[in-house]
Amino acid sequence: MLLCEHASNFIPASYNGLGLSHADQQRHIAWDPGAAATALYLSHLLDAPLVCATLSRLLLDLNRPLDAADSIVAHSEDTAIPGNVGLDPSERRARQVAIYEPFHARVDELLAWRRSAGLPTAVVSIHSFTPRYLGVQRPWQIGVLSQHDRRLADALLRIFAEDRELQVGDNQPYAPKDRVYHSVGRHGEMQGLLCAMLELRNDLISSTQQQLHWAARLQQALLRALDELTSP
Repeated sequence: MLLCEHASNFIPASYNGLGLSHADQQRHIAWDPGAAATALYLSHLLDAPLVCATLSRLLLDLNRPLDAADSIVAHSEDTAIPGNVGLDPSERRARQVAIYEPFHARVDELLAWRRSAGLPTAVVSIHSFTPRYLGVQRPWQIGVLSQHDRRLADALLRIFAEDRELQVGDNQPYAPKDRVYHSVGRHGEMQGLLCAMLELRNDLISSTQQQLHWAARLQQALLRALDELTSP
């Protein structure tokens, strides 16, 4: 079961771009560039369901608890988000109903169907990260995130370690302590399912060829890891 919570940078016209320039709406603050296409290719390769966001995380971040301070940000990285300043409770509730609840309800629905069909399931969330963050270089090509249940993450880390040219982050460049594990925690770990969150550096998935390459690489790694974990 694949998730891509930051798949889109779309902001409906009624929000006037939240007061941001067109250039800022294309930046990582609004979405995870390359993640949706890579996740879609991976979905096809695995024949796995994929649930994607259709709106920018600047409206509401699907990968945060609703009561989190960064569920709706007034400031992201080095940029103010004018359209999110001073929101009243009714607007917050409207975004919750329109954005958060349908996404997570759909994930719950698909997982319930898979359980009823007796299908073994792992939950994997696909994200991307910037090569530099606030001026600091990030050396990893991929990060594997996990919290208490590290079964799938540890298997993936062992597989990726076979490529000595690959720098893999173990809970890098983000970790659950950064409050980025909400969806996988809710739909995977809390349900006792194998789960992990994968972060790909976005300059490595900026073209179709790169996205296809990483989708194939993730497919092979995931199938190997799941085979190791589920074989008697």
